[in-house]
Amino acid sequence: MARQLRATQARAVRTREQIIAAAGAVIERRGYGAATINEIIAEAGATKGGFYFHFPGGKEEVAAAILTGTLTNEGVTPQHPKLQTWLDTGMVLSHRLRNEPTLRAALRLAMHSAARDTYGTPWPAWVEITTSQLTEAQEAGELLPTAAPLKTARVLAGAWSGLAVTTHAIDGHFDNFPARVVELYEHLLANLADPSIMPSLELSAERGPRLWEAYVALRDSQAT
Repeated sequence: MARQLRATQARAVRTREQIIAAAGAVIERRGYGAATINEIIAEAGATKGGFYFHFPGGKEEVAAAILTGTLTNEGVTPQHPKLQTWLDTGMVLSHRLRNEPTLRAALRLAMHSAARDTYGTPWPAWVEITTSQLTEAQEAGELLPTAAPLKTARVLAGAWSGLAVTTHAIDGHFDNFPARVVELYEHLLANLADPSIMPSLELSAERGPRLWEAYVALRDSQAT
């Protein structure tokens, strides 16, 4: 009985994940307004009953799940100097956005003009994460005296998302996005970091993939 229950729970988790991934793919292709629940169900290979079992709130609830599950600092571990943790968050996220349709859908959802009133917005939480990371760096003496963590966090949220949009508009793809994010952080660091800390920081388009792949390998090994 216990084994059967675990198997049922595992199937439910997989179904939920498949629906979220399918919703991400449909929303990335068509946008939130044009995406339909029937399309998401077909993409997931699920049933209508299965969809509403996991997301009784419909499209708004699955959109909220996409935002909650993807716009995070997953894959980032605390580093020394503290500023490296902040940089790693941007590097990992830029790598994931280049490779994950669901994350690109999350960005599209987050920038929707009606997001706050429809399915919520991730930006306050994202600003809070960034502010916390920069405050830790400030307390460790890694920032210039003029640095303002909260102001920088707000600027970064707007600049990072805007850079993603303009990168796709200019290039037609996200292949170059990690390199563009490196350029953004280089500009921010010039007005943020104490010069003495700069040689200790690694900022490169290759760091994000390296960190994420190591994280995924560890996560998968622990799950087996």
